Amino acid sequence: MVQPTIEQEATSIWRTINDITFFEKQGYTINLPKHSLIDSLIRKSKNGTFGNEDFASIYTLIETEIFDKEIYESAIQKVTNQTELINDLISVIDASKNEWDWKFNMFDKYRIIFTLYGTGGSYDPDNGTITLLTNKKGDFMNYKNPANTIIHEITHMGMEYSIVRKYNVSHGLKERIVDTFVYLMFKEKLPEYKIQNMGDNKIDKYLNKKEDINYLNATVSEFVNK
Repeated sequence: MVQPTIEQEATSIWRTINDITFFEKQGYTINLPKHSLIDSLIRKSKNGTFGNEDFASIYTLIETEIFDKEIYESAIQKVTNQTELINDLISVIDASKNEWDWKFNMFDKYRIIFTLYGTGGSYDPDNGTITLLTNKKGDFMNYKNPANTIIHEITHMGMEYSIVRKYNVSHGLKERIVDTFVYLMFKEKLPEYKIQNMGDNKIDKYLNKKEDINYLNATVSEFVNK
């Protein structure tokens, strides 16, 4: 687990503003500092004039007016308390994946970075990094238990290349497949977990029991090529 730096938080804000039109179109809840500078940069992004040169002003704002390391301590402790459960979930995937007709990409270690900004959780499928949204109270988006979001992002990384990019799966369908995977694999261990109302729900009839995960490659191939 990594306590964020000023640069990491500035990067979270920059990326969120850069992609704000996409996030709004997808209906995401967007978390950004309430500040006139941020408002002006959002306008620039929507006008197509936002870019790398705007990073410095975001960095200065975070450094001089906003950043406080202590804000993240509660969130870090809550994730620390769930480490045993998260490791257990990862072990279940590791023990099951050889039965599947697709490769679930795993990392020896997953790195969790905390942020106050963005849309919930995000992932880097190339290095096993998860960025986890929290707030000043140490709460998390969508779930009280952060293990739900962490395993969701681990699943994204697991199927990013072998399923999502291989078949050019749309954003909404990708989220639905990931949610369904987590729900079917871990509904007893993660009773809070729910499937978001995203993507084509016609795939649900092909993915409705745990054994269906074994044939996810064949299922998605047939579904997207209909």
